[in-house]
Amino acid sequence: MAYGPEKPDFDVETHWRLEARPEELTAIVLDPELIHRWCPTVFMGSELVARGRVDGLGMTIRLYTKGFLPHSFFFVARIADLVAHRSMTIAVTGDFDGTGFLSVEPRPGGICMASLHWRVRVAHPYVGRFVRVFHPVLVANHKWAARRAHRLLQEEVFRRRRLSSAFVRAKPTFPHNLALFQAWQRRRAAHRGWRTPKAE
Repeated sequence: MAYGPEKPDFDVETHWRLEARPEELTAIVLDPELIHRWCPTVFMGSELVARGRVDGLGMTIRLYTKGFLPHSFFFVARIADLVAHRSMTIAVTGDFDGTGFLSVEPRPGGICMASLHWRVRVAHPYVGRFVRVFHPVLVANHKWAARRAHRLLQEEVFRRRRLSSAFVRAKPTFPHNLALFQAWQRRRAAHRGWRTPKAE
């Protein structure tokens, strides 16, 4: 399947093994206002722009993300195509421009194998200038974020099964763990017309 830019800055695949049913993962994806609560090391803000259809097609959200490096990204993600509980194509614009393809394959024993394939160009005003020079470091940054998201997604599945209101306590890395930096980033987001929640 061909999707995303013809010459992306990043063409990265991530594979996760999760103790979950496809329907449980769908429920989490279609509840985007909570993503910064269960995965705060990667997603520092999430804002629903459009709900889309009941199955999620057309859902559009704004995301504020980071990895272990000090920079962060603002982008908009829209579910452009989907097969219920099996796959979805995600179009992204903003500091990233391209497409992601998420697929889920159930296995015996209540296990799912999930794959996420990103093909994006970097449109970030500063990071984009250094993509070629620091490409291996930026890929490592993405993989670091993916590992955190994998672990915290699994924890979110378990939290929902327990019907618990307590999210896993986790914080972003330096400097986004500092109150002054967080306040500056909220002002930066506000200039774009975005909301970013205060740390819980």
